[in-house]
Amino acid sequence: MFKTLFTDESEEANQALTCFLSDILGKTVTDVVLQPNELSGESDSDRQSEFDINCKIDGKIANIEMQGENDKQAYGKRAEYHAAHVLNHYTPKGMDWDKIPQVFQISVLNFVFDKDAEKCINHYVLRNDEGRTISNTLNVIFMELPKIKKLDDDISRLTKAQMWGKFFLYASIPEKADYVRRLTEANGGIKMAFTVLKNVSQDELNWYHETRYWMHVSDEVTMKNAAKREGIAEGEHKKAVEAAITLIKKYNATPEAAAADMGISLDDVLQALKTK
Repeated sequence: MFKTLFTDESEEANQALTCFLSDILGKTVTDVVLQPNELSGESDSDRQSEFDINCKIDGKIANIEMQGENDKQAYGKRAEYHAAHVLNHYTPKGMDWDKIPQVFQISVLNFVFDKDAEKCINHYVLRNDEGRTISNTLNVIFMELPKIKKLDDDISRLTKAQMWGKFFLYASIPEKADYVRRLTEANGGIKMAFTVLKNVSQDELNWYHETRYWMHVSDEVTMKNAAKREGIAEGEHKKAVEAAITLIKKYNATPEAAAADMGISLDDVLQALKTK
């Protein structure tokens, strides 16, 4: 549904995408052109992305996606990699440095990426230790839906970008129909998106819900397998610590040597010795 809202072949969809980008970037954009989705499915991890939209905005490049899980807590690395890859893909060899376009990797996340950050929409760029940016060429933007869900539903207190988060959360919930209608009255881009949504066929809706179901099943399987791998690793680590203690007590090995032999940290060995 997310992708349909912005890539449907209608003027309303283009206006919705233009407004969403303007609201999330905090600046007015006018020339939005969809690009072939040539970058999706590069690897197994990329297939976990629910949706992927590539477009040019006033000469800049934007990639927009909705992501359901933070696999191995490594989504930040994935986003940085993807932003760099998008830049490389759309920058011909030999281009003058001053002509290289800005890239915006925009992710709508159905999980909390940074629990310590109060803001629900965060912009990341490369900075030095004094906070000065290099060139603002690579830009990563995260919209964290769980944080937006916790915000007061009082529309007058929401930013334009936060309104989009509420729309993504509530658009398909019948009980929230009146609230969604009020969002359309407060945000013209959301009004266009809602118009597109109303015109989506029942077959497309059925496909969307079935896809979301199977993606949810796949997510659960992925998380269970990850937990299983972590459990095995934890068990192996525990055995390694116990073996290190045996080397120390039975064979008079030093803690440093025992840790090195078992491939574990000295701190883990010293901590275990305190409890034995």
